Amino acid sequence: MGKGKKAELLRREENCLVDATIIKNSKEIKNVACKVYFPERIHEKPYLLFKPSRTDAARMAGLFNGAFKADIIGFDKEIQTTMMAPEVYFSENSTKYWGSDISESTILGEPQNLHIIDHLKNHDKPDRTNVEFWVSPNSFISPFITQTSSYTGAITQKRIEKCEFTIKGGTVLKFDKHYKSKTLKNNDLIQWSHLVARFEIDMPAVELVTIKNELLEDIDDFLLLVSVASRRLTACLGWTAHDKYSITKFYRGNYSFPDVHKEVNSNDVVVDIRDFKSFMKCCYPVFQNYENKLALRNALHSAISSDLHSLETSYLSMFAGLETLILDFRRREGAELVLAPGQFKHLRSYLIECMKQSTKPELTEAQQESICKKLGELNRVSLREAFEGFCKKYTIYLKDLWPVFGENGTVGLVDIRNKLIHGDPLNHDVFETLIIAKEHLKYALERVLLRILSWNLAKSKVSPEYLAIYGFGMKDLQTEQKKLSNYIHG
Repeated sequence: MGKGKKAELLRREENCLVDATIIKNSKEIKNVACKVYFPERIHEKPYLLFKPSRTDAARMAGLFNGAFKADIIGFDKEIQTTMMAPEVYFSENSTKYWGSDISESTILGEPQNLHIIDHLKNHDKPDRTNVEFWVSPNSFISPFITQTSSYTGAITQKRIEKCEFTIKGGTVLKFDKHYKSKTLKNNDLIQWSHLVARFEIDMPAVELVTIKNELLEDIDDFLLLVSVASRRLTACLGWTAHDKYSITKFYRGNYSFPDVHKEVNSNDVVVDIRDFKSFMKCCYPVFQNYENKLALRNALHSAISSDLHSLETSYLSMFAGLETLILDFRRREGAELVLAPGQFKHLRSYLIECMKQSTKPELTEAQQESICKKLGELNRVSLREAFEGFCKKYTIYLKDLWPVFGENGTVGLVDIRNKLIHGDPLNHDVFETLIIAKEHLKYALERVLLRILSWNLAKSKVSPEYLAIYGFGMKDLQTEQKKLSNYIHG
């Protein structure tokens, strides 16, 4: 939460004022005055501004977080709106004293997974629920819209082409843009839009658990593939659902939102936008049928770069994604161990006996003990051997890139990983070389993912043909490899 957020909110008009209940360790603090601020834009967060009594402020002062709930009662004495959040982080706690018995406390709260339910008085038979997931910007899944202005200043939009995709369970996501506007104090009118994914379901709009635990995972998986294809992190930030009985809103929390203001280079993609629908038609079913989705999700996430990470952290994250896929391959192919445990047990005993009898060189007890601790590693198939088998199975071509495993004194990508993971940072003199190595690791990981997802590499921007012309650091690759090899090996 940014510093000074409380001061910023105090300059705004709250959306509503409620008597809140704070819950921590089954204990409740009731009737705490609370101003609720909803975000204007989907990439922003909701906030709560608590104005507790002197006694309640003292009780809340020692809390880092707590659950939140509140009801808004209408003039008919019935519940009009329900608000709840399983967790609220408290910060910027301040108290002004106006005398010995008069004080004013203000505590800022950031609710996570805030759920708002507006209850409707409707007694008709239930119908289908309309859901609109709020999605961060991505041109790959945005409908093509033309915009015209009339002489009166009115703006009209016309959708030229539908943008629809079918995901798991036959759910059809219809992507659209919603437009909002507001008038500033100087009477200037500003307008903005946000992307939504619309669909219908046969469940009540208030079924938060079902929507969150079942549907949200499916759309997250879909958007993960979108993110990799477009090289732009794209995520669901919340949703609105409504039926005849309620209108609900869910503001996603404990979740890293993408940078919606990041500049987009239309050429910096893995798959051209004209091939995107074919990509999803081919790759999404493969993803759904992949046995170890957790491993594949991890690798897909690691392929999406983040400006929040340092160069070294990004490198390690991508290499970890590659290792995750290799480990999964090892387990599926039964290629983790060289010998069966029983066989290796006999070999281990034999090797220990040989060390005891060794005279050239003669080993001390401490040296024998140290070597014995490493013997278990001899029975594990090496990462290099597993990787070569992995590339052969999926027909992965990497010979034009910085090699994952170096030869003849040349540093491989794995050597850089080993140096960084053991806390041995690289000097700033070779940072440009590390940037090139990281880009080649990204190309390698993206090729691996495309082959696992059964996509034709020739129809991508990480193909050998494309990278030979447009790839970063391709022309100076051997020079940079030699530079880093000299730095590491001396």
